[in-house]
Amino acid sequence: MDTAAKQPLAGATVSVVFTKDSAMVNYAMSDKTGMFEIKDLANDNYHIHISFQGFQPYEKTVSITSSRQSVDLGKIILKKNDRTLDTFTVTSSVPIQIKGDTTQFNASAFKTVPNANAEDLLKKLPGVEVDVDGNVKAQGEEVTKIYVDGKEFFGKDPKMATKNITAEMIQSVQVYDDMSDQAKFTRIDDGSRSKTINIVLKKDRRKGYFGRAIAGVGTDERYQTNLTANRFNETRRISLVASSNNINKQGFGSNDIVGRMGGFSGGGGRNAGGNRNARGGAGAGLTTSSSVGLNYIDKIGKKVDITGSYNYSATRNRREQNSYRESTFFNDSSATENSNTVSVNTNSNHQFNLRMEFYIDSMNSILYTPNVSFQHSESASRDSSSTMAVIPSLKYLSNSNNSMYESERNGVSINNELLYRRKFKKIGRTFTLGYSNSTERSDGSGTNISPIIFYNPDGSISTVIDQNFESAQKTKSNSNVITSSFTEMFGKNKILELNYAYTNRHSTSDKDAFDYNASSKEFDIINKQQTNYFENDFIAHRYGGNFRYMMPKYSFQFGTSVQTSQIDNNSIRGIYQTNGKDSVINTKQRYTNLFPTANFTYNFTKKTNLSIHYRGRTAQPSVNQLQDVPDLTNLLRINIGNPGLKQEFGHNIDISFKTLNPVTFKYLNVTINGSQTSNRIVNSTDSLTYTTLKSLGLPDSLLRPGVQIIRPVNLNGAYNLSSNITLGIPFKKMKGSSVNFTNVVNYNHSLSMLYKQLNVTNTFTISQSAGVNLDVKNKFNFSLRARVAYSQARYSISQGRNNTDYFTQSYSTDINYYITKSLIISTDFDYIRYTGQSAGFNRNIPLWNANIAKQLFKKKNGELKFSVNDLLNQNQSIIRTQGENYYYDSRTVVLKRYFLLTFTYNLNRFGGKAQQQQQQPAGNRMQRSNGGGNNGGGRRMQN
Repeated sequence: MDTAAKQPLAGATVSVVFTKDSAMVNYAMSDKTGMFEIKDLANDNYHIHISFQGFQPYEKTVSITSSRQSVDLGKIILKKNDRTLDTFTVTSSVPIQIKGDTTQFNASAFKTVPNANAEDLLKKLPGVEVDVDGNVKAQGEEVTKIYVDGKEFFGKDPKMATKNITAEMIQSVQVYDDMSDQAKFTRIDDGSRSKTINIVLKKDRRKGYFGRAIAGVGTDERYQTNLTANRFNETRRISLVASSNNINKQGFGSNDIVGRMGGFSGGGGRNAGGNRNARGGAGAGLTTSSSVGLNYIDKIGKKVDITGSYNYSATRNRREQNSYRESTFFNDSSATENSNTVSVNTNSNHQFNLRMEFYIDSMNSILYTPNVSFQHSESASRDSSSTMAVIPSLKYLSNSNNSMYESERNGVSINNELLYRRKFKKIGRTFTLGYSNSTERSDGSGTNISPIIFYNPDGSISTVIDQNFESAQKTKSNSNVITSSFTEMFGKNKILELNYAYTNRHSTSDKDAFDYNASSKEFDIINKQQTNYFENDFIAHRYGGNFRYMMPKYSFQFGTSVQTSQIDNNSIRGIYQTNGKDSVINTKQRYTNLFPTANFTYNFTKKTNLSIHYRGRTAQPSVNQLQDVPDLTNLLRINIGNPGLKQEFGHNIDISFKTLNPVTFKYLNVTINGSQTSNRIVNSTDSLTYTTLKSLGLPDSLLRPGVQIIRPVNLNGAYNLSSNITLGIPFKKMKGSSVNFTNVVNYNHSLSMLYKQLNVTNTFTISQSAGVNLDVKNKFNFSLRARVAYSQARYSISQGRNNTDYFTQSYSTDINYYITKSLIISTDFDYIRYTGQSAGFNRNIPLWNANIAKQLFKKKNGELKFSVNDLLNQNQSIIRTQGENYYYDSRTVVLKRYFLLTFTYNLNRFGGKAQQQQQQPAGNRMQRSNGGGNNGGGRRMQN
């Protein structure tokens, strides 16, 4: 109860620790009547600590003995905290908290081994998934931003924080939906939400310098090196990261400029489109990676906040892949294709990022965020394939080919965003004016040698097409966007916003192609089919308004925007000429669209809330989708753009419910998503006809059974439904232990055109996973996870021939055992089972890794570890891709068994003195503290 009003205090945190070593025993929170109860305490001496925000903490020591099995503390009166408390600081032992739309996980409640990183910690959190490539999902959504103490860490690359921040440094992990800088300022949701994680560091890790160096060498010439160095003080943070390895660990993420712009398409590409599922193994291919980066955060005076970084990365990936594809045609025929591909891809990136916030005065500020990226990539691949045609009562070899593709590409991307923000003396009245510019360039050149042999049903050769040409392509894009917003508050809880946006984007693609001349042995014959120039302009004006109403228990927002836009396309093809001159094909489109938005949030309690978000958005077709130039990379499936494409318009609604039981700390998160798209851009697949062949300027020899022409078209009626349910239940008797359940359901209703008929594809996927984390006396740490997924695909016009049903099961366990305080043995085992797939792809894959680590030196800041990867030598990567009239199974060679010996050295100096954090199984400690320094008289209970 409080001391003044004598009212019950609901939600007070009650912690019980052993007096002998301050190790956490149990915890509870008071209910609405102020009552709490903690059961099943063994005979021992305990220290009780009770905390409540705004009140002074309460402490008491009690004993449980054979003669005294229960202790009644009576009425506990907490006194108001009218002064700054600098003698007693408590780090919360509550594993999960809900604060509005933010879910916060206390890192100390999820046990990790010494030298673990943030990625290892995230894997243990309820509702958070980390795949084999380090990509993070939270509450069923892809995490696109990861901050450290609310700041960007090495730009916008999420993996830099998860792989380089150690778990030992982390106090808590926050999961929420982030909004744009303008939306945060105006308090009006502009629909730019993205799932975000914020890593909060422990307070004593925010000042000092610390780092880690890792060096490892192994069998088969495997190696690993990594260096991180950090210098933190109150406002300035400097971080250096460098790494190099050939064990499939990537440093910085790649900014794929040339891929994003649809640049030169010189490689492979046999697997186009479709929905990918059932990926197993880890890190497809064999990758060597090197990277170095510098991150700088500072506050210059009182007016300037600055965050900047430079990243360099270089990767080389070698991939061997074999695949099986089965396609169904409308005329009761089908085709099966087997292919083998060997490819080598190298990629290097330079990225410069800056965020500078200038506070002119208390009412005005300017935010400037530029970034520059450079990319260079080279690729080479060899592909051999054979296709069997299956028609009624006949099956024969239809074609075979051996292809070679080589390409070299360079790209540059320059982006600038400038945002002026002004507050007025009247609360709630604001004005923002923003300008953003994006300029991208991509230059590519390559060689395509892909001869294909067509056979007659009797096995004789029908036609040989010897395709051999070089091409060079330049793509450019320049975009300018101006935005403005004005808000006005009415009363204390109503805000009206008016906004305007102008967009102007100009894109071009210029490609020259030359066939090989056997006489001159040069590429000097113009390939008119592939030579082209394409230009696209998009201009839009958008006018809108939003209204937000806020109450203590609930808030809602609704609004809409009207956008008028125009799309102009100009195409020049080498095969189209009038009177000896190139003909220009021009298409123009005009649109008027509505952009409705609506949000509603209701807080049942501080720990239970419901939120609903709706938004409508348009999406313009890409340059590749608009360009009417055939892509002859694969002569069996010729892709071509469609200049007449309309823009998509999509409706999306998200419903999220979060609740946390304040007594048991059971956590439940339910997310439901629905989307519907008008004018959805989908594929239209048809047989190559003589009329189409001539209109595209293709050779007559391509007019063969099974050759398809694929172009994008607009169709109405596509929608998607999904749900994600996460339940987390901690074991209060065992600190750091919990059981978690996640259920994911997805239903997709997609459309396509197959041989001039509408094909409706319904795919249904459901997965159930369960995981348990156990920490026994901080000596034995055990986790077990299981996931079973069922996938179904049904096609409306395949008469059931292409329908598929398959299961993917995965079972994994991680075990860490402290043999002594400094000797740890760890092992993890994954068992992946595929059923219902193509012959040869139904596999059971056991993956077993193990290591033993010895902590060295007095402060245990060194570690020597011997590890083995894939002990059973069974690792594989299998992918199932589902398309409009086909399914595609592929298997890729991955990194298999190797042994590695690594040495790790940690240097941590915080608060000006060496305070190397000891990694030991004791867990909780009682320390002397005066609120952050190293001397003084107070006590600090740290979890």
